[in-house]
Parts: sequence; structure tokens; C-alpha cells
Amino acid sequence: MEVATAPDAPRAHLTQGGIATFDKAQEAVERIRALVAVADELDDVPGAADKLRADIVERIRVALKAKMPLPEVEEIRKAARLGQPVMNKLTVGEWLTEWIGAKNSLSRGTVVSYQTHIDNYLIPHLGDIPLDRLRVAHVHAMFTAIASEAEAIPAANTARREVENQIKAARKRGDRAVVRELKTKLASMPPFRRPANAATRQRIRATLRSGLSAACTQQLITVNVAALADLEPGKRPKALVWTPVRETRWRENGQIPSPVMVWTRSQTAAFLHRAKGHELYALFHLIAFTGLRRGEALGQRWIDLDSSAKTMSVVQQVTEVDGVIHTSTPKSDAGERDVALDDTTVAAIKAWRRHQAELRLAAGTGWKDTGLVFTTADGGELTPSWVSDQFRLLITEADLPPIRLHDLRHGAATLALAAGIDVKVVSEMLGHSTTTITRDTYTSVFDELKHAAANAIAQAINTAT
Repeated sequence: MEVATAPDAPRAHLTQGGIATFDKAQEAVERIRALVAVADELDDVPGAADKLRADIVERIRVALKAKMPLPEVEEIRKAARLGQPVMNKLTVGEWLTEWIGAKNSLSRGTVVSYQTHIDNYLIPHLGDIPLDRLRVAHVHAMFTAIASEAEAIPAANTARREVENQIKAARKRGDRAVVRELKTKLASMPPFRRPANAATRQRIRATLRSGLSAACTQQLITVNVAALADLEPGKRPKALVWTPVRETRWRENGQIPSPVMVWTRSQTAAFLHRAKGHELYALFHLIAFTGLRRGEALGQRWIDLDSSAKTMSVVQQVTEVDGVIHTSTPKSDAGERDVALDDTTVAAIKAWRRHQAELRLAAGTGWKDTGLVFTTADGGELTPSWVSDQFRLLITEADLPPIRLHDLRHGAATLALAAGIDVKVVSEMLGHSTTTITRDTYTSVFDELKHAAANAIAQAINTAT
């Protein structure tokens, strides 16, 4: 069909094939006429109607060429009233790339997290879709695909690991031909990947929602479809204690019951006993007794420590992104807090301070005056990944069931709750924004606490008169 775009301009020819019936074709013609007629509503603004009509026709042309649905009449009318462009050729991928490139106010770690979601998930699944044509259905389809992929990743990782083991065995035998063959096979296999579980998918959605929110602010779109998408809630893994039964099973089959495992009192004490004499003993002691995050402990400065008041203020953290160390404020307002210290922790920190003074004297003019509590031999910042490596090494030497360094923090919280400390106090100690986070993470506490509750009920009933 032919459509007029402006009084002195040639008429535009719009065509579309593959329409099954005459009635369907007539419906398409009527829709196009209704869309173009929206421009007549701006006749009171000189030149505005002609420009809008040309944009609408171009929008129709692009949709027909791409075999995409025509825009809704009300959508075009609303965009025209708000002064938004009706011919928006910007794709989701182009917008997200532009958006993340301008995020200068965020921490380096947050930007890297956003960029990872954009590169690995959002652009591959949504990147080619025009920004203003993105729908909830597209978002649902993406997460369905990501969930299906997550189920297949463990098997792919196992297969890759098997080939790598075969390569090692062939090298030991000196069989170069087999090594070359297996290397070729390995190159064709997908790399090791972490499956995007429900919690990760929630974070991916949060990245998309943030990007689309910025697009709404700039009036590029009117609806944030990421906020409307239904998604499986990302449940926080429950903290489980390494009970004797769980430890025995782990030693038999190597399986770890939960992503978040914490030690018992005796296991924590055994670790700290083994760590005594290690240069990071005071650091591990501090985390185990106060529940500080690794980055918060590494970011502690001497000016934030009050030994006489037995308190330590958390005002900054040290993080590592792509091997580069960054210093920033805590991850939330609740993260900035004062933490109480017990006598043994104060003593451990004082002992470390004396040792640091010796290191400073030995370094002489080479000393880096960072003001940090925990430093390298020349006063520089400790690398977070190296600290975690040292932690894992000490666990192996102590022959204890494995936990992450972050789980020392979980252990401090679990021990506090098991000791009967109010959950609000524990939440403030950890720097959680709400007690809900604390409750969700630490609903599984020591069996002895559960038994104490059961015994209290039994005693109340049995002593009733």
C-alpha cells in the first residue's frame, strides 16, 4: 500500500508478504492507516505532524521488514504526547553497552558484575531486540534458556575435567600423540563455567532492571519489563554446621552438604590453634570472633581501632577485581558500624602490631605507610585472594573439614545465635541491613540450641502443677 508522509514528499510504499487471507491483509492495512493517522493529532504544531508521520511510516517499514508485530496505536500516541521518539532503532544490547559505559559512580566490583551479566547473558539473549520492543515474554524466554543451560553445565564441566585428567595421564606415560589428540578435543569443549543458579538469575534480572530504569528516566521506553517478569526467588543457602555425622560422610565421599558450612566451637578452636604462629593469625582470629567480611578486615586502619574502648570501626573495605586491589566504602550503609572486641582479640591485634613495628623497622625507607592494620612485610595492602589461599592451606594442615574464609564470618554469627544472643544484636554485628537477612541465612543453627528449646518446653510442662 502507499502512504503519504508529507505534502510535498513522495508517497511511501509499504509491502508485506506471507499474509494468509484477505481479511488478515485488510486488518494490517487498517492498522497502518490508524498508526499514520496519529500524526494528524499534532496538526496544531507547525511541521510536527509531518515529522511524526515520517517517523511512524519508517517505524512501520522496519517492523514489516523484520517481520515483527506492528506497534500499538496507543503506544505511538502516548510516545507522541510525551515527546518520545517513535522511531527508536536502539537495541537492548546497544543501550546496555552505552549505559554501563557511563556508570562512573559505582564501585569497580559492581561494574564488573554488571558487565559480566551484560556480556554473558543479556546481550546474547536480548541484545538484538529493539529497546522499545522488549517485552516480558523476551525476559521470561531468556531466563528459561539460562536455567536449562545451568542444568547442563555441571555435566560439561565434568566431561572437561575427565579429558584434562586423561591429558595428565598421557603426559606421564610420554604418549605425545594421545596428548595432542586430547588437546584438540579439549579445545572443542566449552570452558569451565559456573551455572547461573536462582540467586544468580535474580542478580542478572537486577542488572537488566537497573539498565531499563535508566532508559525509562531518559524516556526511551515507558515500561520496565524486567520489573514485571516473574522469576524463581533466589534463596539464601542455609548455614549448616560440620557435625560429626556430616564430617564422617564428607571424609567417606568428599561431598559437602551445603555451600555455606560452619565449624563447631572445637573445630574453630582447632583451626586457630594451628594458625598460631602464622603471620595472618590475628586477621583470622578477628574474623572468627567478630564476623567481619574479608574485605572489611583487610580494610581496617589503626586510626579506626580503639584498644582501650575495645571497639573497631568499619569504614572501608578492600576488594580484588581481575587481580587489581580496590579500596571502597562498605557495601551498604549498615556495613559502616562499630564492632565490639573481646580481650583475646585485642591481645592478638596488639601482638600483631608489635610484629608490624618490627617489619617497619626492617623495611626502613621501603615501608609503605598505608595505615592499614594488616599489611605485607613492606606495609602494602594484602591481596584478598592470597589471604584466602593461606586460609585453605591452614585448613588442610589442621585436617579440618573445608569451609570458605567467608564462612568464618558465618561461624561467628552461628556461634553467637547458639549462645542466645538476640538476632538484632547479631545482625548489627554483621552489618546486615535488616534482621531478615540474618534470619534467612542462619535458621539452621547448632543442634544443641534446638535441643535446648525442646528441653525448655519439656521442663515447663513437666514442672507444671
